Amino acid sequence: MGQMIDEDDCPVCVEFDQEWIFTYGDMVTLLLCFFILLFSMCKIDDEKIQEISQSFKAMPPGSPYVFSGKKSVMDQVARDVEQLDMPDDVTVNVTNGGVEVTFKETVLFEVGSAELTAEAQEALQTMSPVLAGLPNLILIEGHTDDSSDFDPQYRSNWEFSVARSSAVASFFESIGIDGSRIQISGYADIRPRFSNDTSYKRSLNRRVDIVLLPEDLTR
Repeated sequence: MGQMIDEDDCPVCVEFDQEWIFTYGDMVTLLLCFFILLFSMCKIDDEKIQEISQSFKAMPPGSPYVFSGKKSVMDQVARDVEQLDMPDDVTVNVTNGGVEVTFKETVLFEVGSAELTAEAQEALQTMSPVLAGLPNLILIEGHTDDSSDFDPQYRSNWEFSVARSSAVASFFESIGIDGSRIQISGYADIRPRFSNDTSYKRSLNRRVDIVLLPEDLTR
């Protein structure tokens, strides 16, 4: 027969009252995941910058844009443009195709016009020293929306987009940038960044992109 055990002889179970440690453990785990994510993102960005850097040739000796330790000349140019006192509707991006500075229509032109406003001339003048200090080609791209809201002297959005890019090119040349470095193009409404289903999105598609190309690269 089995031996009977007196309940008084059983060890007393002590209730665990340190439940905070579970919450603490969860928090530490989440923080670890967060910092791992940050680290992985920084690594990706570094690889991207290295890739961009390899696509550009070194600048000539004495160039004001050659800095010791800089990973990319074009990346430095983009930073210089971003630090300029430019209107809010101007954005700067570094892509495999160069440094792209986008001017929304509201910065450069009145609606339907291809004549630069006073604000436009001031913004382009502010940007010009950065462009003038480099030998790279400058591509100026005009873009419109899919409407026909433009001056009647232009027969299509093709002509209108070219007229706008031409206006920017002429201004740059008038303030001393070598015209042989400038290329212009007009894409009408065939390269929209947003669908043309609202008036606001249409306004975002009406823009001029000024692209500082890598050396010996054309588009």
